[in-house]
Amino acid sequence: MVPAAFAADTADSNYTTCMAAIQEQKVIQDQAHQTAESLRQKGYDDSSAYIQAAQSTWWAAQDEIVAYQKLSQYTDEDIRILTTAVFYEAGHTTEQLREYVAQVVLNRVADSRFPDTVKGVITQPGQYATKYATQAATDSIKSADSQNGTYYYAMCEAAVKKAMMGQVDMPSNVLYQANFAQGKGVWQ
Repeated sequence: MVPAAFAADTADSNYTTCMAAIQEQKVIQDQAHQTAESLRQKGYDDSSAYIQAAQSTWWAAQDEIVAYQKLSQYTDEDIRILTTAVFYEAGHTTEQLREYVAQVVLNRVADSRFPDTVKGVITQPGQYATKYATQAATDSIKSADSQNGTYYYAMCEAAVKKAMMGQVDMPSNVLYQANFAQGKGVWQ
């Protein structure tokens, strides 16, 4: 079933990519299940290292399916805008800081005190910068990467997707970030 957000336009490449990845993981699950069943028929019990390995593979694929299901809820534009924001906020820093910036934005999207879209959070007055949501800002980053032989946009996009997949270790109540302690209840 296609989510309502994509009912009119299923050509969104993120959604299509996620659905393909989910299908690949289901194939892996089927193969792991068949392997375990074959081993059981040969007399191995569930405590066997071979069957345990097949079960572990099945569960790892299940984790990937859940992650891709989360990612599939975001549009290409959501990914582009958040990647551009992460670049400008933390693009030349560490992988962890890029992930944290992305996760804070997503935490805000989920919090009732902020707009409920990535674009809304990024362009909210007094928060990030409206220019982050423009195609021109994204094109500028990609052009600079191309000219310099760097991959900052790709690194930022990886951090964004990791956050969108629910793979960044940060509590959902973290709504602000800085490279210094500010206020009470500071997390890291």
